[in-house]
Amino acid sequence: METLDLIIDFHKNNPRQGPGSQQSTIKALQFLPQLTPQAQLLDVGCGTGAQTMVLSEQTPAHITAVDSSKEFLSILKHKALQQGIMNRLTVKEMDMEQLAFAPESLDVIWAEGAIYNIGFSRGIREWRPLLKKDGYLVVSEISWLTPQRPQIVNKYWTEVYPEMGTIAEKIAQVEDAGYIPVAHFVLPESDWTSHYYHYYETNEAAFLERHGHSEDAKALVEENRQEMKHFEKYSAYYNYVFYIMQKR
Repeated sequence: METLDLIIDFHKNNPRQGPGSQQSTIKALQFLPQLTPQAQLLDVGCGTGAQTMVLSEQTPAHITAVDSSKEFLSILKHKALQQGIMNRLTVKEMDMEQLAFAPESLDVIWAEGAIYNIGFSRGIREWRPLLKKDGYLVVSEISWLTPQRPQIVNKYWTEVYPEMGTIAEKIAQVEDAGYIPVAHFVLPESDWTSHYYHYYETNEAAFLERHGHSEDAKALVEENRQEMKHFEKYSAYYNYVFYIMQKR
């Protein structure tokens, strides 16, 4: 099985596919003006829709949720049907590198724990033309919290995500891309431990069993364990940060 397929299989039954929480989604949403039923909100890299469901509960906007994984989207559709919100939710299989939307057609673009797939700088630049005048882009992005950090954690994350930068560097990129920085905040550690890593640990055994304890499956589990160990020891130096910005 391909590595990406293994990653999808490991995460698909988890409540979230990245650090975050209902509380953090609501907090980020509070920096936006009140949305109307006519507002168009695009949820990019929606996964199985943890934040999609929160956005649907907290706003009357029409939400279009896109992801490149059919399996994630199938789970989201099931949730949406259960909650009775399919009348104002559109679910599309789509690559975030090729978002097929008309220029200036969106009021809000939301990308929670997903923009790293295209890269922060590239994403905020390429998605900007899709926003209406004064529209909002809301993303959570893993960022350094300090200008210096231990070499071991610096090396680890630089190899995983070379574009990782400090909050100040990210805000400078926001301004350079043609946005007004509205707000930013660091996720609480519980968004990693209780809402994300907890499910790493509870799903390991079943995941390995499903894949016959293959070398590739064991390698993915070991990578996950290493990531958790780094966070446990070095979380003072990095975290996901919500960046809320408005198109100039």
